[in-house]
Amino acid sequence: MPTLLAVHPHPDDESIAVGGSLVRYGRAGTSTHVVTCTGGEAGDNLAGIDLGDRPMDEVRRDEMAAAVEVLGLASHTWLGYRDSGMVGTPENDHPDAFTNADLDEAATRLAEVVRRLRPDVVVSDDERGTYGHPDHVMSHRVTGRAVELAADPQADVEGTPHRVGLHVAHTISREEVQQMHDELRSRGLVSPFDDDQVASFGTPSEQILVVVDVREELAAKQEAMLAHRSQIAEDSAFFNIPDELVGRSFGSESFVLVSSARALDDADRSALATDLFGVVLTPGDGSSGSVS
Repeated sequence: MPTLLAVHPHPDDESIAVGGSLVRYGRAGTSTHVVTCTGGEAGDNLAGIDLGDRPMDEVRRDEMAAAVEVLGLASHTWLGYRDSGMVGTPENDHPDAFTNADLDEAATRLAEVVRRLRPDVVVSDDERGTYGHPDHVMSHRVTGRAVELAADPQADVEGTPHRVGLHVAHTISREEVQQMHDELRSRGLVSPFDDDQVASFGTPSEQILVVVDVREELAAKQEAMLAHRSQIAEDSAFFNIPDELVGRSFGSESFVLVSSARALDDADRSALATDLFGVVLTPGDGSSGSVS
């Protein structure tokens, strides 16, 4: 059975970034899994819901469990670190913060999951951490190292070595971000992006390896996002875009190459253009290691 593993820093990132793909591939028979690196403890109650006396980490664990059900995941794993908070906040200095973790120690934890699940495809953040959040940056670094350790028979990692066929990072087309932003502004509507970030957000289209069509999975993706009730409200800009723009704005999920079990030729790239599993880069094919 093909297997997809998505690694994300906080509860809700999985639904926002790749929720459509997780649903699409899960419905097609792929075994889909998510690892969440932190508990999201530093997150604010952005939606302003009544939390009662419950601490944020407990709330977000329950929200994550609800999202797992909507996404239809085969498994969900907590990596066990603390949310580092936004750049420049006191949470950055907490000794248990993910951003302060020893890289190899964190990567070893994740590599054990990789060896256990044996995914064909792994998804993570890109090297910029999507928007620069310390945990997103760390998630990229830890995932890359974990993919290396999982394949290394000499590494001190529990389980049988496993070479991941394809490691990609989720992203969004920079050109599409700009088009969506301009269209919403022209209609007098709120854009999910600030004017000062839109020009540099995302990835130039020519650098994108895979674009997965998730228009048929949009309703499930939105339901999974709304499961994170403290973080995403129904009046969010993401849920108040005119119907004719929804598919164009959120109907696809894009990915860039981080590493692969062998070098990709033109035929590989063509096959992968619309499908993360367009080419199965099977472990044990004689390749000597991952290549960027």
